[in-house]
Amino acid sequence: MTHRQPERSGLTINPFGVVNRMRANMFRTFRGRLALLYVSLELGILLFAGVVLYTALANRVYNEVDEQLVNQAASLASKLEDTSIYFWSAPMNQFADHYAGAIQLISANGIEIFRSDRSLIDRGGNDVSRALGMAFRSGHPAFASTESLLNKANIRVIAFPIFSDGRIVATLMLGHSTADIRSVFNLMYLIGGILGIISILISAAAGYYMAKRALDPIQEITRIARAVAAGDLSRRLTSRAQEKEIGVLVRVLNKMFADLETSFITQKRFTADASHELRLPLTILKGEIEVALRHPRSEQEYQQILRQQLDMIDRIQRIVNDLLTLASADAGQLEMIQTELDLSLLLQEVGQQHLILFDSQHISLDMEIEDDLEIMGDATQIERTMMNLLSNAFKHAPEYSTIYLSAHVTDRSVIICVRDEGPGIAEEQQGRLFDRFYRADDARCRKDGQGAGLGLAICKRIVDAHDGDIWVKSRPGEGAAFFIRLPLMAIDKGHQQRLRHVVAENADAA
Repeated sequence: MTHRQPERSGLTINPFGVVNRMRANMFRTFRGRLALLYVSLELGILLFAGVVLYTALANRVYNEVDEQLVNQAASLASKLEDTSIYFWSAPMNQFADHYAGAIQLISANGIEIFRSDRSLIDRGGNDVSRALGMAFRSGHPAFASTESLLNKANIRVIAFPIFSDGRIVATLMLGHSTADIRSVFNLMYLIGGILGIISILISAAAGYYMAKRALDPIQEITRIARAVAAGDLSRRLTSRAQEKEIGVLVRVLNKMFADLETSFITQKRFTADASHELRLPLTILKGEIEVALRHPRSEQEYQQILRQQLDMIDRIQRIVNDLLTLASADAGQLEMIQTELDLSLLLQEVGQQHLILFDSQHISLDMEIEDDLEIMGDATQIERTMMNLLSNAFKHAPEYSTIYLSAHVTDRSVIICVRDEGPGIAEEQQGRLFDRFYRADDARCRKDGQGAGLGLAICKRIVDAHDGDIWVKSRPGEGAAFFIRLPLMAIDKGHQQRLRHVVAENADAA
């Protein structure tokens, strides 16, 4: 028959495990170390204050006891000096009746004349003997203690010389017990210890609470950072910490999370749009090739199919080149050859190049460009920007309308405006107009096929690289106006005119 051990209910507490967890929380966490630092500082301050207080009080107590002994010894010595040595027993007995401590009178030849209690020399040892010898040699009172001040049996002793006819004839020794002083000190230590323990516990709790409160934003930052690292880029910090450093950190991290989310969304949309834009022409190209290969065709048919495919490849190539341009701009590697550029001449040339195209749709071009507009920039990239804006205006301008191109100086900057009389752009669409692959609705029809929506994005990158700004103003049904601001190059126009005048004179003289 086997006996089963009774099952124990409840949880078994491992004291070593509790100690180890407390040690880990105390020494491995910042809040625990800060609390220990508060406790250590508080304990050090209390110990230092206790030592200083004990030293000051002990000196004060000894001084008061010594002063009392001096007064009592001086009073008795005065009586003895006025009395013959043979009659000293009377004042000694009279003093001993009301004196609570030990009394001992030693003659100059070492004979004990009077003793009211146990010998002070025997109780005090060498310290009392040295005080006695010092009093005989110097003629001044000397002090000694039988034990330490905190010892229950401690007695403070004075050796007071007695003179007769100008010489020391005896030494009076009085002992005063410090037991009552010790009781006061014990009470002070008890109260001080209790208050010290309470103070240490309060300091530890305050340090732990302050550390926990200071680290709460850090814990929130850790939690949000883990969520963002896991893919939730919409998370933001909501800490309202009063500490300036934590507030700055929260704002910087929120901005970083917002930039990450924007970058991720932009990259995701860019990848999807790029895939869509490239998939459509590739699908068309593949379908045309498959149709061409189904049965033999004539040479003219093959040439027509190849020309169509070549046009589609050109479109794919334009999209790829635009994507490479945007990628270079995002990486800060967009090549910009900054040179002195006559913007007035460049705008007039770009406008002239579009006259034939505009005339094909009975669209007129109205140019109002100031002379001598000089900037620092890349002529190729600026020309590309203006070509995109004018082509964009042409695609959206109705027949028998006018496209306006103007440039004038305002506050040391050149303001360029390209305006059409097309259907306009809705206000909610204007904020995303310069995003990649973004296209307004079909109301702004296109005359030359479906674009990829990269032209305005490229224009913005080029203008930003020239320290300029680009924006749009439009209302539905009232056309659209695109503005570009470029910094004007600081040139002394008077000096330029004088230089041209000198060159003209030299040409006439030649």
